[in-house]
Amino acid sequence: MGLCCYSHQVDRWSDDHYERERRQADWDFHKDSFFCAVPNEQYSRVVFTSVNGESLWNLQAIKSMCNIDHNRIRSHPQFADLCQRTTADSCCPSWTLGNYIAILNNRSSCQKIIERDVSHTLKLIRTCAKFYYNGTLGPDCWDMVAKRKDQLKCTNVPRKCTKYNAVYQIIHYLVDKDFFNPKNVDVSPPVLWHSMLFSPTEKGDSMMNIYLDNFENWNCSDGVTTITGIEFGIKHSLFQDYLLMDTVYPAIAIVIVLLVMCVYTRSIFITLMTMFAIISSLIVSYFLYRIVFNFEFFPFMNLTALIILVGIGADDAFVLCDVWNYTKFDKPHAETSETVSITLQHAALSMFVTSFTTAAAFYANYVSNITAIRCFGVYAGTAILVNYLLMVTWLPAVVVLHERYLLNIFTFFKGSQQRPYNNNKSCLSITCQKLKKLFFSISEASRIFFEKVLPCIVIKFRFIWVFCFLTLTIGGAYIVCVNPKMKLPSLELSEFQVFRSSHPFERYDAEYKKIFMFERVHHGEELHMPITIIWGISAEDNGDPLNPKSKGKLKLDSSFNIASPSSQRWLLNFCQKLKNQTFFYQTDEQDFTSCFIETFKQWMENQDCDELALYPCCSQSGFPYKQEVFELCIKRAIMELERSTGYHLDSKTPGPRFDINDTIRAVVLEFKSTYLFTFAYEKMHHFYREVDAWISEELKTAPVGLSNGWFVSNLEFYDLQDSLSDGTLIAMGLSVAVAFSVMLLTTWNIIISFYAIISIAGTIFVTVGSLVLLGWELNVLESVTISVAVGLSVDFAVHYGVAYRLAPDPDREGKVVFSLSRMGSAIAMAALTTFVAGAMMMPSTVLAYTQLGTFMMLIMCISWAFATFFFQCMCRCLGPQGTCGQIPLPKKLQFKAFSEALSSNSSERGQIKMNHVNKYQLDTRGAKEEIEHEHYELEPLASHNSSTS
Repeated sequence: MGLCCYSHQVDRWSDDHYERERRQADWDFHKDSFFCAVPNEQYSRVVFTSVNGESLWNLQAIKSMCNIDHNRIRSHPQFADLCQRTTADSCCPSWTLGNYIAILNNRSSCQKIIERDVSHTLKLIRTCAKFYYNGTLGPDCWDMVAKRKDQLKCTNVPRKCTKYNAVYQIIHYLVDKDFFNPKNVDVSPPVLWHSMLFSPTEKGDSMMNIYLDNFENWNCSDGVTTITGIEFGIKHSLFQDYLLMDTVYPAIAIVIVLLVMCVYTRSIFITLMTMFAIISSLIVSYFLYRIVFNFEFFPFMNLTALIILVGIGADDAFVLCDVWNYTKFDKPHAETSETVSITLQHAALSMFVTSFTTAAAFYANYVSNITAIRCFGVYAGTAILVNYLLMVTWLPAVVVLHERYLLNIFTFFKGSQQRPYNNNKSCLSITCQKLKKLFFSISEASRIFFEKVLPCIVIKFRFIWVFCFLTLTIGGAYIVCVNPKMKLPSLELSEFQVFRSSHPFERYDAEYKKIFMFERVHHGEELHMPITIIWGISAEDNGDPLNPKSKGKLKLDSSFNIASPSSQRWLLNFCQKLKNQTFFYQTDEQDFTSCFIETFKQWMENQDCDELALYPCCSQSGFPYKQEVFELCIKRAIMELERSTGYHLDSKTPGPRFDINDTIRAVVLEFKSTYLFTFAYEKMHHFYREVDAWISEELKTAPVGLSNGWFVSNLEFYDLQDSLSDGTLIAMGLSVAVAFSVMLLTTWNIIISFYAIISIAGTIFVTVGSLVLLGWELNVLESVTISVAVGLSVDFAVHYGVAYRLAPDPDREGKVVFSLSRMGSAIAMAALTTFVAGAMMMPSTVLAYTQLGTFMMLIMCISWAFATFFFQCMCRCLGPQGTCGQIPLPKKLQFKAFSEALSSNSSERGQIKMNHVNKYQLDTRGAKEEIEHEHYELEPLASHNSSTS
């Protein structure tokens, strides 16, 4: 059951046994003072939930929480070194329901409480809850020193409700907000769904070993209660560790892709050289990225290009090897140079279209305002183009070398050498023979499926497929664009999610921070959005947009003048108007910092000019002051305020800013707003629009010296969300446009290009729609994922489209059969390998890896289905024939492969169909005798229906 799971025998421990086990850490509530301190957010804490969905307010559940606390936290060897203590003998007790019930009912420990104590405490809290919610029961109604109720506080609260401040602390810290909510006070009995336990240890990295030893398998339970939320303050430290440990899953994914590639190509040599080409692509692209393009910032997400490139490289290798096999079988006696030429006429063109469109999809991310996404787009796009160059130069050379010199060394499942009959055949020889026959049977079954069965399924049910996939596309578009549509992050009172949603750290941030009163009050009181208005500094970012560390240089506003009487009058009026707005947060505290002109005016009016040293006297001038008086007296005011109020002007406080010559060069005003900080985009958007619109309107009436002011706040995350919202859509549209252009320039056929783009658009809509239904929100990782979706959804449709154009058959059905039989197996294997790679990443704890795995599985399934069934069916129904849809172009400018395809006549169709045997191996000689007697060159099964189409 794991480290965190306990035997039910724990519940049956006798009290005496429990006392013996915890003797060294026992706390005497009678001899010692009550809890060492008041629980607060600095302490480590866990959240309990009932296993059976029942209320936690019962004796068994309360004792269960005490047991888990003792066995999982307090019994850890390092706990004694970490815990807080008031004496050298024992650690402070944990703040848990059991201990509070014990102290209120004069029991020595949590394990000593009885059912009557639980009922009595519940009755007490129900009586006192109304005083908590109306604000009369505070945190310090009980005088802990005098051990009695504070006579000056909480005068209207009964004494029993103030004893030890226990009732307040239970409601405020230990139970969820709905347990004693005024709306539920009359509900009998109230249900306690969640309870908090505070440990007397400060949260932070010191809690790491306790978590790793006792909580890493976090679904711990003793059969009564279970820990569902944890806040040890180690979330991001643990994330760094998991990020490195979980790289084993992408590594396994890559290994599986290579194994599949090895089996498919039947060559270790080709597989290793393909991997070498992929790694070389990353190295060369890094050189171009850093040296040629001069990018200094290299974000972590650039490393994910390896996973993407492995899938693309495997796809290219499958296509090249398949075309090579067909060429060798069609022309078994051709010279190697001719075989290479014919292979590249098809494979190089197909790989060029897919590589260029995929790279363009990545390059389109350069329009984003987010530096990490821009850098990732450039690096990944460059790596794909470099990989293409190696695939059309390096890989054909590798195949030729393999064919000539290494065929018998690096080929899997070699046939056993012919030898005289021997009754004592080795076990290895027999095994190899059986494996060879098995592999040959699988190859034949695969060949029949892709040459006969799949074309039959596609063509026979073409109208059904078109209708179904059009419906899916419309449904996906509705989900993405209308309802519920891809939303920006909306999680409130939380942090960035780095683990799975079910992880206890994430559940605490996402769920439990909202339901415990101390968390709600803490976040609500301290996170009022500031309204900061700046004059004298130009709102210009002149740093390197591709390097987050480049901050640029400060540019001053030459027209700035705060000292003129008109500027003083306008600024004072501006502050007064702003304080009357609904978004201004009113406070009773005296504020010297928010609007310095008000403070300065009050100071000027209260100056004493008896001393001659203060000449000229500031108080003798009336507001607005002359420019020379203002410039002199503002310096005196700041020095005086620093002495009298402790106000210190620095880079973080609002007020005037001076240069080295003591000249005012800028002014900063700052106010608190009624808006609270949140990750929810809509609320921050409303705050920014309302405040910015009001300030912009007011600045229109400002004098020249203050006309260039601008507003800013803690809007970094909102700005990120806004950039994601706009940049992602622009990048997607640009990617699709580039894909259409490249397809059009290579095929010179409008119809094929249009069908391919419809298929790609359908893939994108259904993929993104599926992600929306899975609960994804548009964050940085999701934005990159969607841009990758555009790139990866291009490949399969383009491969089929190029094969359709290269088909020598004059009719639609023949062209569809040709493209399916020639490219079907390679495309299916490419999709399968990438799907398996994604599946291998799902066990990871890190959210980024699991999201990438989910996306890879989705995009491969959907892209393959749309390309195979939707695109091909559209081609079968309304595909171009002959020169239909062809853009007129001189033959010299046409691709050679397309020129030959266009010149082919129907007499070639039969000959081509006689050559549709795919052996799925580079060696066309080894097993040739075994298949000469088998003839599958029949008309496709779907041809029986061709007369009705």
